[in-house]
Amino acid sequence: MSLLKILKKEKVKGPAIWIMRQAGRYLPEFRKLKKDSSGFMNMIYSPRIASKITLQPIKRFRFDAAIIFSDILTIPDALGQKLTYQEGKGPKLEKISLEEMITGFSKSFNTNKLKYVYEAIKLTKKKINKNVGLIGFVGAPLTVSFFMLDHERNKQYLKILNNFKKNKTKAKRLFYILEKAIAKHAIGQINAGAQIIQIFDTWATVAKGGALEEYSIKPIKRICREIKKKKPNAKIIVFPRNVAPNYSKYIDKNIDCISVGEDINKNEIEKIQKNKIIQGNLSPKILYNGGKRLDKEIEKTLRRFSNKPFIFNLSHGIMPGTPIKNVKRLVTIIRKYKYEI
Repeated sequence: MSLLKILKKEKVKGPAIWIMRQAGRYLPEFRKLKKDSSGFMNMIYSPRIASKITLQPIKRFRFDAAIIFSDILTIPDALGQKLTYQEGKGPKLEKISLEEMITGFSKSFNTNKLKYVYEAIKLTKKKINKNVGLIGFVGAPLTVSFFMLDHERNKQYLKILNNFKKNKTKAKRLFYILEKAIAKHAIGQINAGAQIIQIFDTWATVAKGGALEEYSIKPIKRICREIKKKKPNAKIIVFPRNVAPNYSKYIDKNIDCISVGEDINKNEIEKIQKNKIIQGNLSPKILYNGGKRLDKEIEKTLRRFSNKPFIFNLSHGIMPGTPIKNVKRLVTIIRKYKYEI
């Protein structure tokens, strides 16, 4: 499989391709299945439904990887912060204070809930072609903690980060709990059959300077070290969203690939590609709008990274309502592109 070969730095003829949120609302088959299911929670915690959703974009587009349909908030849910779903507003966690998290979550991590994710991976593994990679995923501690402490979904993330800075001991204790739980969940997904883990730090962009190092880079590296200690053959992709000019700071012996945004500069690309694989970085808006500009931007991305093996992806998740024809066009162009390594 080209994706796993690229992550192993083996010789390939062209880039691999999958896209973030490839199993989602832009697909009519997803919308139908969602309508027929008993809500979002049942979708992520029903192995049969989660597996079926995971396979939808593989059947339609023949991507190089399937990413299991789940949610980064399964971690706090398993720790004891109840997860619910409100139509139109998305997933929501119950209100719990930082102090209550530290005292309560240090003693509890309900892996029984996560077994449904693992079962979905096992089901999916049986149904995909051996040439298709299987990706499990987790959220990074910073992004997960933002959702945990912003239960009203007001995106008061800078306020939460400033509170961490003022209460460093408490923040450290919470991050320790999250790091252990996240690593354990990643390993559980690998045990179930995932060959690759992607770590999403969607809100890393909120942290600047020393805060980025303290609350995003270091925790992610510790998690990767823990995963590789138990599963040395697993491949890890790290996605810290919009952190230029700091993407290269995530380079680590335990990280195989860094997924980058449109903000990355040439200097960072060169630094990363000396030792690691790059994944990225077409704008979801460009894909949504399609047309001649889509073709131009795809070619631009291919030229930007093609001096080394890379994984073609978006700079974030595909937008709801993205025309199917645009995704087909994207895949067609990528499949035709060949280079010599």
